[in-house]
Amino acid sequence: MKKGIFAIALSLTILFGCATSTYSVGTDFPVEKASEIEKGKTTASELAQIFGEPYSKSVISENEEKWLYFYSAGTAKAQSYIVTMDVKTTGNQKTLDVLLKDGVVANYTITQNNNPSSIKVN
Repeated sequence: MKKGIFAIALSLTILFGCATSTYSVGTDFPVEKASEIEKGKTTASELAQIFGEPYSKSVISENEEKWLYFYSAGTAKAQSYIVTMDVKTTGNQKTLDVLLKDGVVANYTITQNNNPSSIKVN
């Protein structure tokens, strides 16, 4: 009898399972401070003071540079059933894309998204 209950419990454990994973990419930065950026006035050093070092820097031309601030973090949970799997994710993503011309902010865009999603795999 005990072997039968153990076998059923082991079978259910193998057939049903779950896993959770967390992730983060980049360095978090204060989105609300974007209002301090003034086109044609804010310098590269002021930008670095406000947001820290960017995730990446790219040379666009002899006098233009693109700075990218990026942060993404979240959790993914997977629940496995006999023939299907349900994956749910939560998290957020922030991007600040800045164009510097001669060391001064020429233009910038900022985005922030919450990324909940659910996927069923059969």
